[in-house]
Amino acid sequence: MKLFISKGYHLAALPVAAKLVYTFFLVFVAIGLWTSWAMYRDRIGADLQGPAGKPSVQERYVNRPAGVDAVAAGPALDLDEAAVVRPAEDLKKPWIMDVFHQHVFSVSVVFLILAHLFMLTRLHPAVAGATIAVAGLSSLLHVLAPVLIWQTGAWLWLMPASGAAMALSWTAMVAYTAGAMWLGNPRAALPNA
Repeated sequence: MKLFISKGYHLAALPVAAKLVYTFFLVFVAIGLWTSWAMYRDRIGADLQGPAGKPSVQERYVNRPAGVDAVAAGPALDLDEAAVVRPAEDLKKPWIMDVFHQHVFSVSVVFLILAHLFMLTRLHPAVAGATIAVAGLSSLLHVLAPVLIWQTGAWLWLMPASGAAMALSWTAMVAYTAGAMWLGNPRAALPNA
């Protein structure tokens, strides 16, 4: 932490492994901000008050008493819910965007914390940087995979491939960090040792 609180310290002076960690984190956050905007656009829109059933602030948050907008909505039909056919797009997009939005933020935070702990092990910078690069890239691809598959209808292999790379790299970081913490020589890290 002394590194971060020292006077005049600049991000450009960070080691490559730390720059990788922060770059992946910033990419995750940028994608998360985009998902926030896309979900807001689809669910609320730019209108404060729109027609009933259309995206607007009022439609999203205001409870309307029964009978309001009954003419615009038409008569109520008592249909068996299983008999109603909805386009698959209407069902998948909100679900995929919700899952994607939650994962892009949660995975980025776990990655950030895990990578920070991993950097504290003082592993050779090239090995640490390569492991962090694989972990960050595979995590990013794994979070993006459902959206890419949904949009393209292809690239199904991306989900298991990125998941395996993410699982292996994260497991390596967890195992090495725990081992270095509990089995390492604490005196070797002391400046007067």
